[in-house]
Amino acid sequence: MSYRVYVRSAAERDIVETQNWYEAQQQGLAAEFHAEFSAMLGGLAETPLIYPLLYREVRRAVLHRFPYLVWYRVQNSTATVIARTHGRVGPGRISALLRGR
Repeated sequence: MSYRVYVRSAAERDIVETQNWYEAQQQGLAAEFHAEFSAMLGGLAETPLIYPLLYREVRRAVLHRFPYLVWYRVQNSTATVIARTHGRVGPGRISALLRGR
């Protein structure tokens, strides 16, 4: 079964901000970040339940090359990306962020 993947607007803004930062660091790096993020979304469409359930109904996927975590919920046949955080963000801040989204 294939799941529909939806990225909430706040998460989309986070992702665009990250891409802009990487492009400012090195030309072409934003495209590499985008490719890895897109591959992770493809994985969510195929097997969203593979990632651990950490906060109530929220799961966390980890990007491998870049130090970011992607937070999402699975309901029915939809995986909804709700946030992108840096891997160094503390659990208290993540919990507060997820409650707000």
